Amino acid sequence: MLHITLPDGSQREFPGPVTVAEVAASIGAGLAKAALAGKIGDKVVDTSHQITADSPLSIITAKDA
Repeated sequence: MLHITLPDGSQREFPGPVTVAEVAASIGAGLAKAALAGKIGDKVVDTSHQITADSPLSIITAKDA
């Protein structure tokens, strides 16, 4: 299982590799539409980036820009 830790400390669990967009969609449709990128640790990645290991993730939207 893959564990993604969100900024509020909550975790999402996935059976295997997942994209930033898929994580955003699992949180909510509005966030999925608003997502521009993701931040894994200190690295900014595209929403199509595939996460293959347990990671901290922040979803970046226009509000964060």
